[in-house]
Amino acid sequence: MPTNAAIELGLQKALSEYREWAGRLGEDEKGDPVIFLNDKGVKFVEASVDCKLDQLMPLKPSPVLLRLHPSLKDVEELVQVQLTSNFLVAWGKASRCLDMSPLPLHDRTIFNPRKPPNFEFEHRGAEFKSKKLLKDYPNNYADSFVDDIVVHKVHFTLDFLSKLKARASPPSNNGNNLQNKPYSTFESLVAHLWRAITKARGLSGFETTHVRISVNGRMRMSPRVPTEYFGNSVLWAFPRARVKDLLREPLPYAAKLIHEAIAKVNNSYFKSFIDFATHKAEKEEDLVPTAEMNKSVLCPNLEVDSWLRFPFYDLDFGGEVLIYSRHLIFQQKE
Repeated sequence: MPTNAAIELGLQKALSEYREWAGRLGEDEKGDPVIFLNDKGVKFVEASVDCKLDQLMPLKPSPVLLRLHPSLKDVEELVQVQLTSNFLVAWGKASRCLDMSPLPLHDRTIFNPRKPPNFEFEHRGAEFKSKKLLKDYPNNYADSFVDDIVVHKVHFTLDFLSKLKARASPPSNNGNNLQNKPYSTFESLVAHLWRAITKARGLSGFETTHVRISVNGRMRMSPRVPTEYFGNSVLWAFPRARVKDLLREPLPYAAKLIHEAIAKVNNSYFKSFIDFATHKAEKEEDLVPTAEMNKSVLCPNLEVDSWLRFPFYDLDFGGEVLIYSRHLIFQQKE
């Protein structure tokens, strides 16, 4: 492995291109949130432990492991490093004295609103909610459950996933031999877990449950968002159902709800959101982004995030490529 000094130097080089991470949050003259590109840098903490790596690996999920995550309390730096972005890959290349290619794209004009704006969808109640709800939502709401979180890691075999996908996919098309396009492994697995978790919770049949699913707009927008774009392009899909319908109907019912909800978050929806966020949300003082409110998804609902396309296998700080498994992350509180 490279020395700490080499990794620190690589971080300095990476931050020279990803300058947003080295900046600070603030407000412009209009009071809008901005990032000041002031190159104040990030905190670099060295840690050591007196044991061999094979004595600790594999690290089993536990509340103790969660406490190793950096705290966000009173932190002014913008970057809290976790294995979730191309920045990590660039950092690894810089630590090995390689060129950081491709370089990040910082151009935000690719998300400029249309002229005239077109609000095709209702974004109140989805991406934006009343500021009153934010006041009723304690700042430490999610933090209060940290000690109650149960971390459970499940491994599904390829054979199980293959059979699950076949069971969840739609039947033949109107009696013809041609088959409808099968649902994805992601949609099939989420449908299965949604039903299983809902059943285990013993909820009332007339209660409504939904799944909050993050949807990446990079491949959905037209024109497509460049791979080099350095920033966020995520909205959410909310498939929902009454508990009795979800449990009474077969697996394809849940898979269809998930598939259709995700499909609706398309190019038109993203463009409508950009127009609304630019022209409406900033003028309506009672609206705030739900991303600032929904810090924890509670029963009877779920949140699911997919890490299937993160470039884990490209991450190399000089000790060879990281061996990493695929992840599907569920968040819930009973």
